[in-house]
Amino acid sequence: MSKKKVALLDRDGVLNENRGYVGFKKDFKWIKGAKQSIKYLKKNDYYISVVSNQSGVARNFFKMKDVHNLHKFMKNDLKKINTKIDAFHFSPYHIDGVIKKYKKKSACRKPGIKMFKKIQENINIDKKNSFMIGDQKTDMLFAKKCGIKGFFFKRGNLLNFIKKKLKGD
Repeated sequence: MSKKKVALLDRDGVLNENRGYVGFKKDFKWIKGAKQSIKYLKKNDYYISVVSNQSGVARNFFKMKDVHNLHKFMKNDLKKINTKIDAFHFSPYHIDGVIKKYKKKSACRKPGIKMFKKIQENINIDKKNSFMIGDQKTDMLFAKKCGIKGFFFKRGNLLNFIKKKLKGD
């Protein structure tokens, strides 16, 4: 199995504006350049996976089906510009959750690397040429634990940020 370059993207704060526990389409707004970034990465042969902590499920702000519906909405929106995210991985767990089933400490939750291990089950990852883009310290710790580069995205145009990072700035 040949090695693949992987772009791991956090969702809230990287692909969409982080408005605190985004679980519904009505609260979702793409970050400037996000859709074009996905298209750009696909054109450059990256496997793209969203890796996101979604403790809003554990906290009962929204349900698992709401997260799946939101990801379906994102997929359909990207299809309109002939691109796609290859996989969505998320952790519904949080130690302070109110939903018993999701109230726990989990290696699935970043900086734990269970989501990365899941991706590795299907793909031979070229770690040297793969990266994570996140907006939290936990995202950078996750990248480090996975043995890939971590790029800290604060705000701005995601496409410009990615092009700059991939050129080695």
